[in-house]
Amino acid sequence: MKILVVSDSHGNVGPILTAIDREKPDVLLHLGDGVDDLRSVNFSGQIYAVRGNNDFKTKLKTVGKVSYGKTIILYLHGHEYDVSNNYAKLVNFATQQGADIVLFGHTHKPDYFERNGIIFANPGAMKDRETATYLTIDLEEGKTPVLTHHKLMD
Repeated sequence: MKILVVSDSHGNVGPILTAIDREKPDVLLHLGDGVDDLRSVNFSGQIYAVRGNNDFKTKLKTVGKVSYGKTIILYLHGHEYDVSNNYAKLVNFATQQGADIVLFGHTHKPDYFERNGIIFANPGAMKDRETATYLTIDLEEGKTPVLTHHKLMD
């Protein structure tokens, strides 16, 4: 199974459509700040999304959790956990939730790190085609998840 993770599209749906066409994912996950952009996306797979600090017109939750087999994925925008300054609140929350993977946005910068046996990843931002970045997760039962950052213009 392949998951496409995007964030911070801020009204620019083109990069999302390009990434979907390129990656052909089974699941699309949007981490906020542009969730209304998903209305313009024709995608037949499962879509998950959370509200970011600039998603004023939606009533989506700010945190979501989904499981694939034994892998628990926590996804959120990140502003409520002060990810722009440090990751302490996010790491504490993820540890309490029993997550295996935590996906977050907000900073517009791709990131990857591990703490307390948990993988944390930020796909970056999709708001500008020239600098757009996203993340894919390949999940195969019984194997370690493979997370890969991508630049849209590569």
